Amino acid sequence: MKSPIRVLLADDHAVLRSGLRLLLTSQNEFEVVGEVCSGTETLSVAEQLRPDLILLDLSMPGLGGLDVLPALRKLVPSAQILILTMHDDPQYLRQALSHGASGYVLKKAADTELISAIHAVLRGEVYVHPSMTRIL
Repeated sequence: MKSPIRVLLADDHAVLRSGLRLLLTSQNEFEVVGEVCSGTETLSVAEQLRPDLILLDLSMPGLGGLDVLPALRKLVPSAQILILTMHDDPQYLRQALSHGASGYVLKKAADTELISAIHAVLRGEVYVHPSMTRIL
């Protein structure tokens, strides 16, 4: 049997993290190995746990997702980093991709797109929410 994909959830909203955990663990292929609520915590826990995938919010207290992205790329280069955000701003998208994000999913579409976005980035593809692809 294939080992599960190890996921770190980084978002400052506990209810959202709980929902993401339920969504992911309902699929037998994922294991949520950690949950964090700040950028600083994301860095230390990611380095410790070495997840396969980090679901990263852009807006967190203190250091946000864009602040920690370059450091995450260095700390856990093998991890795919998928931005999960409410920001449908082209500038955030460009910055996230230029800082090393593997993909960009809007929270409003997470229930329908997240699993396919995860699969895409784990295959080495860059996933961008369809409404934002025209920006690129």
